[in-house]
Amino acid sequence: MAEKFNFTYAFFAVDSAENAKLGSVQAGLNQLIKKEVDISTLCIVPTLERAQYMEFSYPVAIESYKFMVPKPGEESRLFGPVRPFQYPVWGCLFISLISVLVVFAVFAWCYSRWNPLSTDHTHGAWEKLSLKLGNYAMYIASTCTNQGQAINDPQNSFRILAGVWLLAATVLVNCYSGTLMSSLTLTKFKATINSLEDLAASEELTMTASANSVMAETMLNANSSTLKAIGNAMRKKPDSIYLTPEKGLYNIFSLKYAFATVESYMSYLINIDLKRKGECRFHVTDRIPITEPYTFGLEKGNKFNQLFSEKLQYLWETGLMIYWLKNNLQLSVDKCLVKNKDSARQKAIKLVDLTSAFFILGTGIGLALSCFVTEVVYFHLQRRRSLKLIKFTTGKLPK
Repeated sequence: MAEKFNFTYAFFAVDSAENAKLGSVQAGLNQLIKKEVDISTLCIVPTLERAQYMEFSYPVAIESYKFMVPKPGEESRLFGPVRPFQYPVWGCLFISLISVLVVFAVFAWCYSRWNPLSTDHTHGAWEKLSLKLGNYAMYIASTCTNQGQAINDPQNSFRILAGVWLLAATVLVNCYSGTLMSSLTLTKFKATINSLEDLAASEELTMTASANSVMAETMLNANSSTLKAIGNAMRKKPDSIYLTPEKGLYNIFSLKYAFATVESYMSYLINIDLKRKGECRFHVTDRIPITEPYTFGLEKGNKFNQLFSEKLQYLWETGLMIYWLKNNLQLSVDKCLVKNKDSARQKAIKLVDLTSAFFILGTGIGLALSCFVTEVVYFHLQRRRSLKLIKFTTGKLPK
């Protein structure tokens, strides 16, 4: 601006004592209040309180904030076989396995007590029941692994239960095997902060902000549940509120904090880190519902204020601001701003997606139990008729 519009300028450093005590923001504002400078090159957010003792230039930037957070790491593939189903699905699956086996066991135990014509005298009752349970368990397991195994029981209750388990297992196994490959081969990233609500719920990251800045005051004095939770987390970590830019950069690059700022400044910070580390260590979130204008602070009543604003507006209209920004980013940060996306088929199958399979299984178990009750009633009726016939012919009941 000085070269273009032919004026000279000089820099005045903020008072070191004020900078250490109040922070760089308030120390810079005090320069304007004391009329020590004509313009402050700090990016200042206009507020009603500040308007009482200073003026504001044409906006340098008007953008919605985003969060700059540590880049999420990859999830371990060790638990890849568990990913296709959500945990409630796994819970229902194991309950179903145990339930089917228990029903098989009850049926087998009851039928073994009611079958007086058994020809197997080499094994005891419990030993025979154990062998049957082993066969049923193998049938259930072989169905889950798509191997298949015959089950030889003449009772209809067994046949119905085995049939519905086969139908339900077919749906479950095909759903599982269809997504297992993507869970094992595609990269899946850990969950990261992407909104104010995520940050409020996070136990690992806290927001960092400059002392006396509008962002810090907003969070610390907030009444809404989300912003208040973020402010409370900042109070628990006093280091999150920094006084100097150097401390702010230390916080940001330590990968322990989330930093809210506009994308242009975020690109500048990521460029610095990319030069130092040679890798992208940060993730940029979606826009959060906070939009603020950044301006230069001007001495109240200064005759050059209108000139400063006009020339800043000229720089924006000519595109020089954007040109300078891109020209200063010597390394391409575009690759660091690309969001990590998981494959759509990596999403775990929800319990609601498999409602039909578990409905079939539940209905089948109900039918099998109904058939079992019918057979029990029929067995007792036949037994009572046989006992009456024996009593009629012999005059006494068998022991």
